[in-house]
Amino acid sequence: MSVFGDGLKAEIEGFLKRYETRRSAILPVLHAIQDVHGWIKPEHIEELHTVYGLDRVHVKEVITFYDIYKDKPVRKFQIRYCKNITCHMLGARPAIARIREHIAALDAAHGEDGAFSLEEFPCLGKCDGAPVMLVNKERVEHATVDKIDQLLTKYAPTVLR
Repeated sequence: MSVFGDGLKAEIEGFLKRYETRRSAILPVLHAIQDVHGWIKPEHIEELHTVYGLDRVHVKEVITFYDIYKDKPVRKFQIRYCKNITCHMLGARPAIARIREHIAALDAAHGEDGAFSLEEFPCLGKCDGAPVMLVNKERVEHATVDKIDQLLTKYAPTVLR
């Protein structure tokens, strides 16, 4: 029995057909797995190897090379905040501190299974909207400390009230 559901299995097979070599399809395959499961589990890597013929070491190398792929469980809302110079100059540091306060308060109230995790990224490529962050895949521009409370409440209103 597959660790991937039928829909994900079909999506993976579609990616593998689109590329000249199976190895070339690894990035979209990993994105699809992570979109469905939240992270890439050891059993996913094993099935990619046994069923689809992808080399285990190559799959692990890709996962560890790119920050976007996760090999450990993640929280429901993953915040990626840009820390480049433009975002820094326009208020990233106090906004990141405010997000950390929220996460610490939620963890204290609800345990370590809180709704949010924070990861600082070197650049999110949207300097004209600085400071910028991603909440899962949604980009949030002009994410200053003044907006953090309302932004986080938007994503997890029941958790923050």
